[in-house]
Amino acid sequence: MSRRVSFAAAVVWVLAALPVAATALAGAPDWAYADQLRVAPVVMVGIGGLTAGDVTPARTPALAALVGRGAPGVLVPRSVRSHTCPLDGWLTVSAGERAAGPATCGPLPRVARIPGGAGTYVVPGWRRLAEAQASTGYGAEPGRLAEHLARAGTCATAVGPGAAVALADRSGAVARYRPAFDRTAAPTGDCPLTVVDAGAVPLGAGRGDALVAADALVAKVVAAAGPSATVLVAGLSDESAGRGTSLRLAAAAGPGFEGSWLTSGGTRREALVQLTDLTPTLTELLGTGTDEVFEGGRWRTTGGRPAGTGANSVATTATLDRLRAFETTDRVVSTYGFWFFTVLVVVQVLAYGLALLVTARTRRATSRRRAGRLASAAGLVCGAAPIAAVLAGLVPWAASPVPVWSLVLGVAGFTAVLAALAGRTPYDPLWAAPTTLALVTAVVLGADVMTGSHLQGGNLVTPGDLPLVGGRYFGFGNVAFAIFATAVLLAAGGLAARPVERHHGRRAALVVLTVGFAAVVLDGWPTWGADFGGVLALVPGVLVLAAHVAGIRLTVRRVVLVAVATVAAVSAVSVADWLRPPESRSHLGTFVQRVVEGQGGPVVVRKAEAALASLTYGGPLGWLTLLAYVGVGVFLLRPRGFGARALADTYRDWPTARPTLRAVWLTGLLGFALNDSGVAVLAAVLMTGVPLVVVALVRSSPDVSRRPLPRPTRPERGSEPVAGVESPLAR
Repeated sequence: MSRRVSFAAAVVWVLAALPVAATALAGAPDWAYADQLRVAPVVMVGIGGLTAGDVTPARTPALAALVGRGAPGVLVPRSVRSHTCPLDGWLTVSAGERAAGPATCGPLPRVARIPGGAGTYVVPGWRRLAEAQASTGYGAEPGRLAEHLARAGTCATAVGPGAAVALADRSGAVARYRPAFDRTAAPTGDCPLTVVDAGAVPLGAGRGDALVAADALVAKVVAAAGPSATVLVAGLSDESAGRGTSLRLAAAAGPGFEGSWLTSGGTRREALVQLTDLTPTLTELLGTGTDEVFEGGRWRTTGGRPAGTGANSVATTATLDRLRAFETTDRVVSTYGFWFFTVLVVVQVLAYGLALLVTARTRRATSRRRAGRLASAAGLVCGAAPIAAVLAGLVPWAASPVPVWSLVLGVAGFTAVLAALAGRTPYDPLWAAPTTLALVTAVVLGADVMTGSHLQGGNLVTPGDLPLVGGRYFGFGNVAFAIFATAVLLAAGGLAARPVERHHGRRAALVVLTVGFAAVVLDGWPTWGADFGGVLALVPGVLVLAAHVAGIRLTVRRVVLVAVATVAAVSAVSVADWLRPPESRSHLGTFVQRVVEGQGGPVVVRKAEAALASLTYGGPLGWLTLLAYVGVGVFLLRPRGFGARALADTYRDWPTARPTLRAVWLTGLLGFALNDSGVAVLAAVLMTGVPLVVVALVRSSPDVSRRPLPRPTRPERGSEPVAGVESPLAR
């Protein structure tokens, strides 16, 4: 078989997963819903600033009872800005996508009656609010919900100023409006939908009184609605006076919502929904058709739980405790995530610096051995820590009376176990320890995305995937992808080293392509990784590594072939995902819908701006990370030019080390360019790869190695090419 044919076969091998996925995906069944669509009264009550921690049987019995018997969850109130004002929340319901009012929170517009308008009301300043959406980067169109209901022939009643904003049409007119709730405004009249503004609870003094008043209003709504109605309660904004944000409470009660948890197609996580899910939930419950495609996914139920028989029942208390644990997770990880990375950096700088200082100042074998083992131990611990932080999510630390210490103990425990496991591997081959940690990291992250990404959304190493940040609710987030891709390539390089050492180039390439095939499927499959940019970054890295170990020269033509084939395959999967119902689409299909609607450009621009903005995040830290990453690439290219004999020795003793590290570097650089997290991708690659490389460097040193016999001399510049073909990567 010619090398040209072999290379083409390699490309097909890695990319075959994506077209196959597209074929299967287009015919994949939609989710089954526990609750059927119904044309019955629906009431939505919005309470700005409401959290699960606010709800207690003594202070808010109506809310506690509704949470206990219905389907509760926590709601991400994030809209355009990090702080969501009450007006932002109501505008988002109106538009069915992220929208915002003025940057500074103010009072809601006072609804005015149109003189001679036969009972029609209007929201003052509506035109300015609508025009202001163009500057947000999201291009929301307030009034879409009202016009959708009008086309379906479904009327709705707004109660309170926030509800008027939600139900105003594109001109700001509200057909049915009442300033306050009473029994005549209940959904027992001629309109199947009633939206109620129960106000926003303030911070500090007055919060308790506001909660009592809101709870009393909820009690009236539930009593007036009747048993056949569906009642939705949502804390759809943050407090007006604050600047921060928190997870808010969401709950649904009525037929089909008993004794379960809320979720949505937008999050695919148990007990987690978004602000943008409210609009499609209302339209689906009312059965008004799908002529409008809204941003979120409808609320649905998942997971059984004991239904509370009252506000004071044991089941209700347990439910509220779990919802509060979500809030604790967000608060702790947001606060201490930075310190986790800081500790990793400081430990490595001190350990590696001390080891270098000792080896430079003394020739005593004992001292040099101890210094090397200190550096190796630091590398093992810091190499295990990222995936240990993910595994700590298996421990219910957020429910502990001392959550911070429980989290620290969980991370430390998993780190110790994994570092000890890798440390027990033999020194010959020297790639055994790095490969072990890389395999564990890749397998854990891969298993997590296959089972719903439950560990990604609440750990110290991927804080961007916290619900409040909203980087990813399912699939691979950008930082998680960077860790996964780095681990996959390091593992593939380690597993292929022995065949290369024995001059079995094609067998080594088969190992790399098999590992790469599995990784690409996990990363690109819409119900698993759902990561468009990640696949575009990972495939070239896999093929570069496979080409080198097979002794295949990478020409410009072959590189272009890989790029075109990768884009075409990922695009095919995205289109297949788009052909599914909106509720079932992942990020891939949602982006295609944006392109169809003419909104693809703004999405790309917004992501590019976010990537560039990451360079200035934290002052000079972003630029320093980029410069460090480029410097590492140059260092890997010519280690002897920097006097890095240890790295050259590692390249000699680990025959696939050079192409593996270059493949990792290339994938990280592409991930930086293709994902909106920007420099965070580079930092994650360095965080994952550097400690494992240090372990290999130390183990290749004769001062530290416990190998009983000297290793045979190998060519200094990587592995010998197969069949006499020189790889350009070995130059």
